[in-house]
Amino acid sequence: MNYYFLESQYPLRGFISGGTTFTPQLDMNYLALENLLPEGTTAEVELLSTVRNLNVDYFETITGTRHVSDRFKTLLEETKTNTQFIPTTVCYHDGRSVEKNYWTVHQLDRLDVFDYERSEYGRKAVIAASVQQPPRKIVKVVSQICLHEERIGEHEFFMLDYINIFKPIVSKDFYDVCRKHGLNMNVTEVGNVSI
Repeated sequence: MNYYFLESQYPLRGFISGGTTFTPQLDMNYLALENLLPEGTTAEVELLSTVRNLNVDYFETITGTRHVSDRFKTLLEETKTNTQFIPTTVCYHDGRSVEKNYWTVHQLDRLDVFDYERSEYGRKAVIAASVQQPPRKIVKVVSQICLHEERIGEHEFFMLDYINIFKPIVSKDFYDVCRKHGLNMNVTEVGNVSI
């Protein structure tokens, strides 16, 4: 099965991003959070001034948050995804509300499915050895990714664990379902990486 990275850059539209704030305010950097957010948490995203028309179903922000439209959220809820969805208000840089409703996707499944033998990455011998003899080292520079697909199981939407890549991955089957429902998403095939 093929897998794809979800991208926040769209052909002809450019890079979609903004800044995210949470209510109640977080007491640490969002990327350092390892637990679910408290019930009742909401988020607000102010898009960068370069974003004039937001009609996509997935985007990320410079603060590390990932956002999905109502339609994408509905499809994700039908899969085996242990994800917390935070209600999110998204507005343009000038304060206008966007046309769609969005949700912050928090706590995606992180899977240890990176194939250390077949992939190409920096410090390969040292990092591969750390898998067998902890502490586990993080892969920071990757040029080619191969996955242990047999370990992925029924996961349709996930992140890579122990890899310094922050893009979610979707299965080809799930991506096909999204396309049939008319979702506007940009993906790149997992394999050669240009980050």
